[in-house]
Amino acid sequence: MSSRDLHLNSTVIRFDENILSAMNPQIFDVAWLRSQQLWQDSTAGRSQAHFFYYAGCDMVLRHFHRGGLLGRVNRDLYLRIGAAHSRALREYDLLREMLSEGLPVPLPVAARYVPFGPFYRADIITQRIPNARPLQEVLEDRALSTALWYKIGAHVRTLHDHRVFHSDLNCRNILLDTDDEVWFIDFDKCDKRPPGTWEQGNLDRLRRSLRKTKANMPAAQWHERDWADLLAGYEGG
Repeated sequence: MSSRDLHLNSTVIRFDENILSAMNPQIFDVAWLRSQQLWQDSTAGRSQAHFFYYAGCDMVLRHFHRGGLLGRVNRDLYLRIGAAHSRALREYDLLREMLSEGLPVPLPVAARYVPFGPFYRADIITQRIPNARPLQEVLEDRALSTALWYKIGAHVRTLHDHRVFHSDLNCRNILLDTDDEVWFIDFDKCDKRPPGTWEQGNLDRLRRSLRKTKANMPAAQWHERDWADLLAGYEGG
């Protein structure tokens, strides 16, 4: 993989020039993608993702949004810092590092840092993982085998063995493809860190997410006994 930075006044775009031989900044503009009939679909919710086809690849565009109470009054502005330390470029670089280590994460295509007075906005584009759906959606359709729960736990352990802290490890950010391969997405505010209590915190967050999915969707095919299988995979991974 080969990355290059494009500077447009104060805006910085870091991109993979093996995929984007020429960077067109308009690919960050959903209206433009729609006008060019490149846009395909989008997810719902605050962290909306837009799916589109460009340069021979299926891609995902995600604009960085604030959450919590602050997000109600400040939707997408972050205190201005250097581009290299912005959320988008940090996620881009982390994904590249994880891919070089063989971890199951999407390929980063481009990241954008846009200063706005004392603030900045940010976006990231990744390749779309083929034929993959969030674990949450899969559980609406079918139960997972003991072996697959074990595999998910083993993959979480692999992340931790590579010192990757996932700030929002939940059943929407774990994907399963049609071959039941496990993938991880959305590495905003994530980093590499020494072993510590954060590892158990990641597991606790994932368990709460599974319980919440079951509470909100009683038909979801998850039961507390499945957690023991996942944990066995984590401990044996």
